[in-house]
Amino acid sequence: MFQDSVVVVTGAASGIGKRTAIEFARQAARVVVADIDDRLGAAVVDDLKSEGREAVFVRTDLTSEADCENLIGAAVETFGRLDVLVNNAGIEISTPLHDMSEHEWDKLVDTNLKSMFLCSKHALRKMIEATNGVIVNVCSVSGLVAWPGIAAYNATKGGVMMLTKSLAVDYAQYNIRANCVCPSIIDTPMTDTSIGHDATVKEEKAKLNPLGRLGTPEDVANAILFLASDKSSFITGAALTVDGGYTAI
Repeated sequence: MFQDSVVVVTGAASGIGKRTAIEFARQAARVVVADIDDRLGAAVVDDLKSEGREAVFVRTDLTSEADCENLIGAAVETFGRLDVLVNNAGIEISTPLHDMSEHEWDKLVDTNLKSMFLCSKHALRKMIEATNGVIVNVCSVSGLVAWPGIAAYNATKGGVMMLTKSLAVDYAQYNIRANCVCPSIIDTPMTDTSIGHDATVKEEKAKLNPLGRLGTPEDVANAILFLASDKSSFITGAALTVDGGYTAI
């Protein structure tokens, strides 16, 4: 499906990003793994190369414009083109808004929203030249509904939602599509950090979804691949929920 396509995935050292990078590579894409974690990022690439896949790791601080510009440049320099950008990197800080420090707010906004602006900015320049490209942003159901107790996180994901729609409107003239996926709680290392490893807690969280389970990184990766593929060629500016029915309630 993605033979010879060049795909950049941010936050690809673990969780959703890692699974997405793996699935693209297994569909014959050439994958650029971007993350700030050298060890885990390089391990993803080593695993892909052991399968005979084409992949490179580029250490990237996604809050730095110089690093984001270097990431996109490295993708084009290494593989000769850029077809897909998956803006996946994100963090959660659950401090209540009235107790949140300015530093925590800035860290959330920089990681969850500014990073997508910076990577998209430099990817768009390459995609405009090619009059072709796809951007898929990893948003959240909290970009659609307000999850209790995480107002700042909700705000960043609301920003991701509108950034995605704006990219779709502004760059359709260049044959560039932009969509986002909106997962509910996904069973990843970040979720373990947020809610813990306790199976009972996870079971309670799973009950929030009509399907009665937590999502997996594969669930989200499959949705991302669909939105990046020609099978969704008439879809842009959309938010695809991957939430087990959570937002249908």
